[in-house]
Parts: sequence; C-alpha cells; structure tokens
Amino acid sequence: MIALRRATAALISMLVIMLSGPVSAQTDTPILAPSTNDIHEFTRLLADERVQEWLRQQADEAETATTAEALGVRDQLDALILRTQDRISALVRTWEGLGQAPELVQGRWREQVTDDRRVQSLTFVLIFLFLGAGLEWLFRQYSNPIRRRLEITQFKTPAKRITAAVTRAGLALAGLLAFAVGSIGAFSAFEWPPILFVLILNLLMAIVVIRVVGTMLLLFFAPFVPRLRLVPVSTGMARLISRTALAFAAVLVVAIAFRDVFAQVIEVFKPQGGENALLAVSVMLAGVVSLTALLCLHTGFFIAARLNPEAGSKSARKWRGFLSLLIVLSLAFWILDLRPIMWSVLCIGILIVSLKLLRAWVDHAFDTAIADYMAKLPPPPVIEASDDIVADAEVEEVAEVVDPYETYRPIAQRVVRFAAIISVGFGLALIWNLGIFESAENPTVMQRLFSVLLDSAAALLIADLLWTWARTAIDRRLNAYRPPTDGSAPGPEARMATLLPLLRVVLMVTLLLMVAMSILSSMGVNIAPILAGASVLGIAIGFGAQSLVKDVVSGIFFLIDDAFRVGEYVEIDQLRGTVEKISIRSLQIRHHRGAVHTLPFGELRSMTNYSRDWVIMKLEFRVPFDTDMKLVKKLIKQVGAQLKEQPEYGDSILETLKSQGVRRMEEFNMVIGVKFMTRPGEQWLVRRDAYQGVRDIFEANGIRMAERNVKVEIAGEEALTDEQRKAASAAAHEATTNKLPPGPIPDEP
Repeated sequence: MIALRRATAALISMLVIMLSGPVSAQTDTPILAPSTNDIHEFTRLLADERVQEWLRQQADEAETATTAEALGVRDQLDALILRTQDRISALVRTWEGLGQAPELVQGRWREQVTDDRRVQSLTFVLIFLFLGAGLEWLFRQYSNPIRRRLEITQFKTPAKRITAAVTRAGLALAGLLAFAVGSIGAFSAFEWPPILFVLILNLLMAIVVIRVVGTMLLLFFAPFVPRLRLVPVSTGMARLISRTALAFAAVLVVAIAFRDVFAQVIEVFKPQGGENALLAVSVMLAGVVSLTALLCLHTGFFIAARLNPEAGSKSARKWRGFLSLLIVLSLAFWILDLRPIMWSVLCIGILIVSLKLLRAWVDHAFDTAIADYMAKLPPPPVIEASDDIVADAEVEEVAEVVDPYETYRPIAQRVVRFAAIISVGFGLALIWNLGIFESAENPTVMQRLFSVLLDSAAALLIADLLWTWARTAIDRRLNAYRPPTDGSAPGPEARMATLLPLLRVVLMVTLLLMVAMSILSSMGVNIAPILAGASVLGIAIGFGAQSLVKDVVSGIFFLIDDAFRVGEYVEIDQLRGTVEKISIRSLQIRHHRGAVHTLPFGELRSMTNYSRDWVIMKLEFRVPFDTDMKLVKKLIKQVGAQLKEQPEYGDSILETLKSQGVRRMEEFNMVIGVKFMTRPGEQWLVRRDAYQGVRDIFEANGIRMAERNVKVEIAGEEALTDEQRKAASAAAHEATTNKLPPGPIPDEP
C-alpha cells in the first residue's frame, strides 16, 4: 500500500507539472476542470498493474539516485565498513553450516540417484570418455604427419616459425574439439537427473578447459620442441612453467566445477542453512586455490634458481614477493566480498608483470629476427694487405653491418605497452561499471573522473607512440649519415643532418602542447580563451623581442634556401669556418684553428659557401726568362697525370693540373699560371702535392725557380774598402725587401 500511495503521488505530481506548464506560459488562460471521461481514464490507468509496477520502479530508481547523490565520501566509506562487518559476521556463521554440508549433499544425492542409476551413470561416463578419446585418436592419426613435419622442420624466419607454432596448436585444439563433440555431445543426447547432469557436465567441461590451457602452454612454451617456442626461455624453464601453470589451472578449474556442483545440489536447502554451507565451501575452495598458487609460485622459483643461478637473484626475490602479495590480497578481498577491488588488484598486478614479460618477448622476437638476418648475409671477405693500418680500416668497414630491425624495436615496445595499458583501463571500467560506453546527460563523479583519466592516458600514450616513431625514424636517418672526412666537403645528405635535429625539437614541442591542450579539454577547461591568450601573448612577445623573431624567421628562410649545411666550409663577414651546429636562432661555425663563432641568423648579410659543386684552384710559379715554356707545359702535364692516379683523391679531381702559360712579366722573372678543378674540400690536399710535384720535376729537368737579386755596379777601378762594401750590401738588401709584393698569408685550412 505504501508503494502504491507513493506511485499515485508521483503520477499526480507528474500530471500537475504537465498541466502547469501551459498555465505558467499563458497566465491569462483560465484553468478548466477535467471532464468526466478524463477522470475515468485516469482512474483506469491507476488500476492497471503494469502502470503501478512502472511507477513503483521509477520511484525506487529516483530514490536510489537521490540517495547516491546525497551520499558523500564519508557516508560511502561508512557503508563500505558496515558491509564488510556484515560479511565477516556471515563468514563466522558459515562454519556452523559447514558441518551440515555432507548431510545435505548426501540427502540430495539419494533423492535423485538410486544405486542402479549410479552404476549406469558411471558406465555411461566411461563410454562418453572413450567415445571422445576415440574421435580424437582418429583425428590425430590423420594429423600426426603434419604435426611431426612441423616439429622437425628448421624455419629460417620468425614469421614461418610463428605460423608453424600456431598450426601445431590449432591441430591440438581441433583434436580437443573432436573429444568435446564425442563426449559432451553424446552426453547431451540423454536425459539425466538434475544433480547427475550438473556433475557429469562439469566433469567433462573441466577436462576440456584443462586441456585448452595445456594447448595454450604448448603454443607459447613448446616444452619438448624448442624450435617452435615463442617465449624466450630455456627448455628446462619451459617445462617447469608449463607443469606448474597446468597444475594450478587444474586445481582452479576443479574448484570452480566443484563449487558449481555443490551450489546446484543444495539449492533447495537454502532455508535450512544451505546458503551458509555454500559460502563456507566457497571460502575453503578459495583458500585451496590460493594455497596452490603460492605453492606453485615458490616451487617454481626454487627450481628455477637451481636451473639458472640468475633466477635466484635479488630481482627474482622481489618478483616472488610481489606475486605472493598479489595472491594474498586477492584472497582477502574475495573473502570480504570486495569483488571490484579484487579484480582491480589482479588487473593492475597482471599488467605490471605483463609489461615486463611483453618487453622481454619483443626483445626476443627482434633478437631472433636480427640473428636470422645476419645468418643470411654472405661471409666477410678475407683481406690481405701488407699495410696493417689499411687492413685494419678495411676490416672495420666490412664488419659494420646495417641492422634493418633494431631501429623498430622501441616502436614495437611502445605499441605493445599501449595495447596492454588500454586493455587494462577498459577492463577496470567494466569492473567498476562506470558506463563508459553509455552516453549520460548527467554523468557521475566517477564517470567524469574515469573519462578524464582515460582521455589523458590515451593522449599521453598516443603522443609517446608518435614521438617514439618520429624520434626512431630521425635517429635512424642520422645514424646512417656519415660525416665527411677531414679536407672533404659534405654531400647532399648533409642537408638531412642539418634539418632533422631541428624537426625533432619542433615535433617534441608540438606534441607537448597538443597533449597539454587535450588534457585540459578533457577536464572541461575551455581552451579557446587559452589559445586566444597565447596568440595575443605571442604578438606581444613578438613586438618586445623583434630581434629574436628576426633571427628565427631569417633562419627559416636560410634553411629553406639551403644556403649552408652542417659540415660545410663557409665565409661570413671575414669569418671562415666549418658549420658545426644550427639552432633555431643562431649558427655556430668552427674556425680551422679551433675557435667557435656564434652568429645570429638576423645578422647574416652575405655568405660564401666553399663546399658546393666544384672548386678551381690557381697556382703561380716564378721562373727565369730563359725557361723553355714547351718543356714546362709538358712537365706540368706529367705532374697532373701523377696526381690523377693518386688513390686518396684522384677521383675527386674533375680537371687535372693544366698550364696556363705566362701570366705576367715581372722585373726579375716571369710568372707561369697553373690551375686545376676538384670537388670541394679536396683542393687543399691536391694543392700541397701539386706544389711538391712541380718543384721536384722542375729540379730534375734543370729548371730553377727565379730568385730576386740586385746587381750593384760601381764606377771606377778603385778597390772598395770594407765600409763601402757593407754600405753597398745594405742598399741592395733594402731595395730587395722594399719591392716584395705585399699581402698576408691566405687564411685557409
């Protein structure tokens, strides 16, 4: 009656609200009394049981929602404490009903299963098992050749090895399916008493589930076929993990099956204490499962320490303690009926362990792929050289092999970690029933909090994945870049080495800003004013720091024009050096004597680049007036041919040494011009050998270089005194030194 009155009051309130809408909108319209038909229709609706039930549900939901909104954190904590206390009281009462469990089961068993039925049931169970095993045996007879071929074949690639392992596990699952069809299918064709049906069905399902777990262990660990093993462990560890995991799975599955059978048996005895007995049996089975898990864990670590000494290290002891604590906490939360907390602890603990195992798995997969790739490479050639230095350099060059997989390792690790964390996040949302897949107009605090955390985690993980991918790709290109040797000019690939570090910095800043904006947006912050304020602040900073903006913009255009690259030799306003570093606003060049000059881009007016395309070098030689020019041209041509044959820089000479004839006549000699063309950076080495070669070949053919001399003639035949001789020598020396051509030594490397 109370519920009916509450529903009637709610319905009348709804009608009053609906009728009051038009009245409030139009105050001038008079309120009309309901007609007799309307009253009869309203009374008929109130008498309808469906309407009463709907009104009752709506009132209960509204009361529950109001209570949930009214409860604060402290009230919810008090409710949780009270619920835990009630659970503990129920656990204390369970031991009183535990003694009744055997009598209840025995009574129910005798009610539905007679002695003849027991023997008949046992006979049928054996028949079902033999039927399923027979079908599986027939399937294995046809699939054994394929399985054996997979086990003895040597696979050269990881993809083929994984395919073979999956095929082998698929054959095992297909045989298990034949067993399930033969046993469970035949069992389902007969009618059984309820208790016997539940008992036999759970027994057969337990056998199937345990064998499925064994097949999964066979797929990943392959205890007896190391070549098909997907997890990077030794054969001894694989067998140990498979046996302990299978033993724990068997105990867990049998406990779940036994609990289900016990629940079905005592279903009708709940008013007589069967519910307490069921809770006691459930707690006892949970304790057995937890104790088995601890036993398998510690036994496995003990045996692993004997198989591998590293397994007994400090890190292994920490993992053993962590897993033991995880098992104990899960059991405690389950006993206290805190199922969401239990599953949350299990998910987070499994995630921590899985991240470690998945990282090792990815490393093993890449190590295997790299080893297979290296095995396919041809053996290095045998190098024989008389010069030990050259031989060592060639051996080092041959030993350097480009790895095509190593740079993708961080990407794979991030992808696996991303998938694991996202999966656990969605699992926690489902455990706590946050309704993330439901669109609610007024979400609860937990829904909003989880939505913010999920959006923030997704933004961080996606940004981390993109950053790892971009950084790995950039580092891969930069590692492939080989800087030019001393004296040689960088090639076009130097542009890549110039721009990629700047691109990496810009990408990092962009990702950080995007993640920050995404997190603020998920928290409900309107980022439009922030973006507008940032724009205004940027304009203000631009006006206040015009030189900085000028430097940045000028640098962008310099880079777009490809005016210089890292490693090139340039000249900027009487400063010469090699471009060593490029930042957003400045350029650093290192002089060949070691000094480093930092130049803002905004101050660069002109630049001379000595490291592009080709360089022409001109040399001058002074010879006496009586020198044979035809012989000089022939000798210079021979020197040019010798330089072209040099293995160090011969390929870099575009136009070899060539005589230009007499360039000019001086007071004491004539000047012969010689020129050559090389690639940038090679001209210094060629010039050095050209000077030395021309000097040697001139000397060998009787051509001497001109020397400055002053001839002093004294009128008369009188002999000079010592003072007069000294004065004449001083005058000649002064005349010679004053007429030397001025000019500093060229500032070049």
